[in-house]
Amino acid sequence: MEFLRIDDFKFRDKFIDLTDAQLSNALQIINAQFSGVYTLWGFLSPGDAQAKRELCINYLIAWQLAVLYPEQALDVSGTGSMPLSSKKVGPIFIKYKDMVRQSGSGLLDMLTCNQWGLQALTLIQSAPEMYMVFA
Repeated sequence: MEFLRIDDFKFRDKFIDLTDAQLSNALQIINAQFSGVYTLWGFLSPGDAQAKRELCINYLIAWQLAVLYPEQALDVSGTGSMPLSSKKVGPIFIKYKDMVRQSGSGLLDMLTCNQWGLQALTLIQSAPEMYMVFA
């Protein structure tokens, strides 16, 4: 299992004046909260599995950076780091999820607050390991 390095972050150009310290902080958070991502896609060839893991970790880091430093994110559609439970376009109606007692997958629900989180969530939920039942 090889952890991603800050030099390998693919979306650095999507953040204004991003420092190595900010990126390192986000990477440490992701490595702690989502360490299981480094074991997903084990059924694929080692190269393919590593590519999927790196892409997912990159999405997770970008998600975390947009949550921590929203003023530095360029062209990010999101909900201000708050996961939505429902929305309506006309006339406008928005309802945020209860942050204290979220239902469902907890931390994974938080990924729904911006576009990078949604990409990471899609990858995580579609990993073959997510469909396995362990006895």
